[in-house]
Amino acid sequence: MFNCTYLLFLSGCAARASRMIPSSYDLMSKHPYTVRVETVGGRETHPLWNSQISDSAFTEALSNALVQSGVFAAVVKGEGTDYFLDVTVLYYDQPVIGLDFDINIKTMWELSKAHEFKRIWTDTISTTYRAKLGDALFASERLQKANEGAVRVNIQEGIKRLSRLQL
Repeated sequence: MFNCTYLLFLSGCAARASRMIPSSYDLMSKHPYTVRVETVGGRETHPLWNSQISDSAFTEALSNALVQSGVFAAVVKGEGTDYFLDVTVLYYDQPVIGLDFDINIKTMWELSKAHEFKRIWTDTISTTYRAKLGDALFASERLQKANEGAVRVNIQEGIKRLSRLQL
């Protein structure tokens, strides 16, 4: 079994959901409705490849951020929700080498009314995050931090935009 510690010089570990949750939110309003979250377009990290952003980690981070921010009353996992929030990772680019790593991520956010299956909002969000040499000694760690930061900033911006909706 591979361990990230042993592969520190060769590859990266998967981005962690707990590090993708913003610490603050800029909300205009909160919605008294429930939402179900799904993300697609991410990639699983192979032990010998660079750190990636998985759908499961993105979904977990986004769900926790929605709860933490309070922009919706609750996040539900099954049936019986008021809205569906689908986030698609359209692309993210990763540098292969460098001292500072800039990660650009572009996502499409779609909010639909659950019972009507009617899309009521769509927005594309592009964000960038830079992990500097001082953030981590090893390139694999910097890449992981850059991935986590890029998603964190993207989630923060998405929640900000959701809070501006009149639902």
